Amino acid sequence: MAHHTSIALPAEQDARRPILTRSFGWGFAASFALRCNLYVLSVIMTAYCMERYGADIATASLATGIFTIGCLGARFLGGPVTDRLGLVPTTLLGFALTAGSSLLYLVAGDIYTVIAIRLCHGLFYGVASTTVTSMASAQVPEERHGEGMGYFMLSVTLASAVGPLVGIALMGSANYTALLLLAAGLAVAGFVATLLCDPTAGQEELGRELEDLASLEPDTPEVDFSPDGVRLLPTPPGLARFLELSVLPVGAVIFISYLVYGAVSAYLDPFAQQTHLMGAAGFFFLAYAASMLASRPFTAKILDRHGPVPLMVPGFVALGAGIGLMGLSTNGVELLVAAALIGYGLGAIQPTGLALATQHLERSRYTVANATFYMMSDLAVGVAPIVFGLIVPAVGYRGLFLGLVAVAAAGLGAFEALHRARRI
Repeated sequence: MAHHTSIALPAEQDARRPILTRSFGWGFAASFALRCNLYVLSVIMTAYCMERYGADIATASLATGIFTIGCLGARFLGGPVTDRLGLVPTTLLGFALTAGSSLLYLVAGDIYTVIAIRLCHGLFYGVASTTVTSMASAQVPEERHGEGMGYFMLSVTLASAVGPLVGIALMGSANYTALLLLAAGLAVAGFVATLLCDPTAGQEELGRELEDLASLEPDTPEVDFSPDGVRLLPTPPGLARFLELSVLPVGAVIFISYLVYGAVSAYLDPFAQQTHLMGAAGFFFLAYAASMLASRPFTAKILDRHGPVPLMVPGFVALGAGIGLMGLSTNGVELLVAAALIGYGLGAIQPTGLALATQHLERSRYTVANATFYMMSDLAVGVAPIVFGLIVPAVGYRGLFLGLVAVAAAGLGAFEALHRARRI
C-alpha cells in the first residue's frame, strides 16, 4: 500500500495544480494579441491587394499565402534561436519584429513590396507564435495537458473572431492606415504581456524544475513518457534541432484540415462581395469562434478521458458540412450556419491535434514539436491561396468551396488510417 501511495502522490499533486495562474494568463494575452495581428490582416489581404494595388486574383493570393513561407522558415529556426537566446528573449524579439514589419505596409508602394513585407512578417510572426506556445506548454501540469492546452488555444479562437471582425470593418471603411497601425499595436501589446509572463512559475512547488527553459536542448533527459501503444516516428539527431518527426502523422491531418481554413480565410471577403453577403460576412468569424467556444469546455476533457476519436471524427464531418454549405449559401443565415459548423469542426480538430503532438514527448522537445505542428498548419494556410488562386478563375468561389468537401473527407480518412496504424 505504501509503495502504491508513493507512486500516485506526484500525479495527485499535479492534478491539483491550477492551470489558470497569473503567468498563464499573461501568456494567453500575449498569444491572443499575436493571433489578432495575424487575423486582422490575413482575412482582408487578398481583397486589399486587389483593391489598393490592382492585383489580379493569383498575385493577390500569392501575397496572402507567402506569409506562411516566412512562417516555415521560422519553424526551422525556432529551436536553434531559442537555444542560443533563451525562450523569453526569443519571444520578445519575435513580437518586436512583428510590430515593425506590420508598420512597413504603410510605406509599400506596389504589390511586390507588399509580397516582400508579407514574407518577413511571416518569419517574425512564426518565431513569436512558436515560442509563446512553448511558454504556455511549459506551465501546464502533465496530467492535465489536454485540458490546459485546450484553454490556451482559446486565445486563438477568440483572436479568430475578433481579428477578422475588426479587419473587415476597417476594410469596409477603407481606413487602411488605422488597420495597419492596429496590427502593429497588437504586436506591441503582446510584447508587454510576454514581459509579465514567467514561464517557470509554479514549477518549484512540485519540486521538479523544467529542463533549463533558457535553452530547451533537444537531447536534455526528461521524464520517460509511456507512448500507450502509439508508434512514434524517431527523429534523427541531425534533424532534432529543427523537426520532431513524431508530430508528422498528426501534422498531416492538420495540414488537410487547414487547407479548408486557408481557402475560407483568403476568399471570404471577395466571395461575400460577389454574392452580396458582406453584412453577414462581417459576423462570419464571430459565429465561427462562438461555435468553437461553445464546444471547447467539453473538448479538452473528452480528449483526456476518451482519446481523440470522439473529437476528430465529428470534427471532420462538421468541417465538410460547413464548407459545403458555404458554397451553397444564398443568404446571411446560411453563411453564418456554415461558419458555426466550420468553427465546431476546427475547434475539435485543432486543440486535439496540438495535444496529440506533444503528449508523448519530453518537455525539452516541446519547442521543436510545437514548431513542427504549426509548420504543417501554416504550410496549409499558405499553400491554399497560392494553389486555389489558380483554380478560382475556372470554377469560381462556390465551386472551390464545394470541392473542398472532398478535402475534408480526405482528412477524416487520413486520421482513421493513421490512428488504426497507431501513428496517432
